[in-house]
Amino acid sequence: MGVTGAMLQVLQTFHTACELTLESCFIEHRPTVYRDGDLVLGGFFPLYTWALEERIVRLSFLTQPIPEENIEWWFWKNYQYVLAFLFAIEDINKSPHLLPNLSLGSDLYNAFPTQQRTLESAVILLSGGSQPLPNYNCHRKKQPIAVFSGTTSAFSAELGSLLELYRSPQITYGPFDPILSNKNQFSSLYQIAPKDSFLTHGIIGLLQHFGWTWVALFVPGDMKGEQFLQDLKAQMLRQDILHSFLRKTIFTNSAGDNMSFGDKEHYMAQYDIQNLVKFPNNSWMLVKVGEFVSKNPHDRGLVIDKEMLKWPDVFQGTPPSVCTQSCAPGFRKISQEERPTCCFLCVSCPEREISNWTDAQQCFPCPAEQYPNSEKTHCLPKPVTFLGFEDSLGMALACTALCFSAVTAVVLGLFVKHRDTPIVKANNRALSFTLLISLLLCFLCSLLFIGRPNTATCVLRQVTFGLVFTVAVSTILAKTMTVILAFKAMTPGRTLRCLLLSGASNSVIPLCSLIQVIICAIWLGSSPPFVDTDSHSEPRSLIIVCNKGSVTAFYCVLGYLGSLALGSFTVAFLARNLPDTFNEARFLTFSMLLFCSVWVTFLPVYHSTKGKVMVAVEVFSILVSSAGLLGCIFAPKCYTILLRPEKNSLKDLKNRKFSRGNEA
Repeated sequence: MGVTGAMLQVLQTFHTACELTLESCFIEHRPTVYRDGDLVLGGFFPLYTWALEERIVRLSFLTQPIPEENIEWWFWKNYQYVLAFLFAIEDINKSPHLLPNLSLGSDLYNAFPTQQRTLESAVILLSGGSQPLPNYNCHRKKQPIAVFSGTTSAFSAELGSLLELYRSPQITYGPFDPILSNKNQFSSLYQIAPKDSFLTHGIIGLLQHFGWTWVALFVPGDMKGEQFLQDLKAQMLRQDILHSFLRKTIFTNSAGDNMSFGDKEHYMAQYDIQNLVKFPNNSWMLVKVGEFVSKNPHDRGLVIDKEMLKWPDVFQGTPPSVCTQSCAPGFRKISQEERPTCCFLCVSCPEREISNWTDAQQCFPCPAEQYPNSEKTHCLPKPVTFLGFEDSLGMALACTALCFSAVTAVVLGLFVKHRDTPIVKANNRALSFTLLISLLLCFLCSLLFIGRPNTATCVLRQVTFGLVFTVAVSTILAKTMTVILAFKAMTPGRTLRCLLLSGASNSVIPLCSLIQVIICAIWLGSSPPFVDTDSHSEPRSLIIVCNKGSVTAFYCVLGYLGSLALGSFTVAFLARNLPDTFNEARFLTFSMLLFCSVWVTFLPVYHSTKGKVMVAVEVFSILVSSAGLLGCIFAPKCYTILLRPEKNSLKDLKNRKFSRGNEA
């Protein structure tokens, strides 16, 4: 007998059972269909239900109530489950590979949806008699090796509570229910359907398609609905859900496809997407507008027919459904405490950071050589900059340096022209020429700090600065010592006169300069200056600078120069009141005071600036300190040479000496 014959037997048996009287229907003709086999599978299918009204006999508690039962509803669509069940058994019996030398039989029962009748068919299946007798076995037919239960998890759970007592395996063919996966309660129950994570993927795909993040979701008020909500929330947070499945049982179906129980790679889920549409006659109908098909976790498809979608007239297009409007590029989301994740605040990206997509969780910084645009949506390349001659600040400093260099050259020429006059010859004119030349080089070395840095200029600017200033300051020290020696040598027979005549004070210059040369040589040998880029001082510029290499060596050069200047100032201060006609100790004292003040002020200002402004501060300090030495020492002499030439003669010198002698 094939599937068609078996199906006719099912219909005939169940229909005959409904036409019989109460006693014959429920005692002699149980609504079951049995087909023998070496192994028998039981099955419960919801095919019909009864309307039950009990007339309870109250005369005696020992009298059984007599129910009046009438057919209420046929579930014709559920007969497809019976057909599939019988077809699968027949297909297995025909295969020589699945169950060789064995045949499968079936024992079918109706699954009553009412609580009063749920376990009745199960007890009859277990006892085998015409009356449901628990713990008795009246079987004249084989006991099923496993039972397939109904389409609802509630029926499977109630049936499972009984089957577990007999350790009878139960297989559910309905939707997955997390309650039934509790192995402590249902150790012998297996669900064919895996946990349906595809539904959560389908809903999330639908929400993403329309851009909805704030929606109302209606689910059953039971544990299954609660579990679905938890899965949906978790999936919305991490966009991915993993499920372990039971052991894999692999077989080949009649179509030649490899199939596997417990393997979600071969589990296909399909859901219709329906739109509730109101018609002109005020009727409502669910219209299919799309579907979600998932063959495996990596092959999912959401199809929406936009032409079939009908939104309410108040909306021009897809209605928005969000808690917070999306954060535009240039902003990032910040979660709010005790609010859902879709309710957030939009804040602008921090300085030097961008976000170039909608609803960015965080901003990311631009590379060091780039900077954000004003909208903070993308990075722009930083223009290269430095303290150049075409820069207004660089041009002003360069012009100042050239002007002071020209003035120094004029003063040097003036002193060379009047080299035989008393005011030039006083205090060792060779030292005056040396000081003027060193000051000229000080002004010119500032030009090395202006322009695009390269390896040569980076090395020369610091070394030249240190050496020429050392020569200038040591020359001032030598001039001060000359003044002291000249005054002390006025007494005949003194040893100091020999030192004065031998030019011992001039040896201070090479000695002091040699020490600075050694410091600079160690600097260049250990960690010389090099070209570097500064990407932090100016947010929208990439500054090319000279890295000093060894900061310690740089401050050693400055420290030695500062100690030399302090020594020159001390000696000049002690000699400021010596009585001499052309005593320049006072001017030397004031010049060194100005020099020390400039470089003491330079240090904090230098460290408080960045980029090319830092370079400009160093150039400015070089120019101011050099100009201070030039003005304080040589301005009075130039005044005398140019405007008071009568005081720059031997006659005037003798008259002043004679006047001081008479006063004494």
